[in-house]
Amino acid sequence: MNNPPNSETLRTYIAKTYYALRWGMAGIAFLLPFFLLFVGPLTDAGPQPDSISGYYHTPLRDVFVGALVTTGTFMVLYKIFTPLENWLLNIAGVSAILVAMLPCAVPEGRPPAEFTFPPGHAVFAIITFVCIGLTAILCAKKTVCLLPEDKQKIFRITYRTIGWLMILLPAVVGLFDWAGWVNLFWVEAAGLWVFSAYWITKTIEFGITGAENQAITGTPEPAV
Repeated sequence: MNNPPNSETLRTYIAKTYYALRWGMAGIAFLLPFFLLFVGPLTDAGPQPDSISGYYHTPLRDVFVGALVTTGTFMVLYKIFTPLENWLLNIAGVSAILVAMLPCAVPEGRPPAEFTFPPGHAVFAIITFVCIGLTAILCAKKTVCLLPEDKQKIFRITYRTIGWLMILLPAVVGLFDWAGWVNLFWVEAAGLWVFSAYWITKTIEFGITGAENQAITGTPEPAV
């Protein structure tokens, strides 16, 4: 008969679950633009969309929708240290799923679609990015204080930079779209990469502090 796992093994599994969720979100966001850019022309000889959202109206629709729904679900499932952070991630996660479900306008040169809802697509995209930005700005300091003093400043600056970029990039997309700049792909890609950077930074931070293990054991330790 197999022996049940001991408490240390269980703590390791729980910490690895959070680790995997973070890397899953970071990896999907980082790789999605490259996948669409390079695989898109192989699946369809028609004109390629000038935005990431436009791939909803291509043979890569399932990849686009699947990436957003998976990432949104991960954010909803990811529970962390403060109620505010959990609420912001829940709202961001649900909004990301709605971005996938409410398609943008059909790109030029593509067949008409039975259903599009560009206003809803844009609004929920903005909500997603703003919520993640606020998470980085308002909530990161709750765990940064566990870092050694010589590392706290650089992480605070990094989180603030990521947070403001997450909030400002949707505004840049809207401004460029209003100005008639037809190719928004790389601006949207930048937003996804900043999102990825947030989760990578969070993973590095927790790797230094062991915050998750401390939370699991209920024995927080001061930074040294």
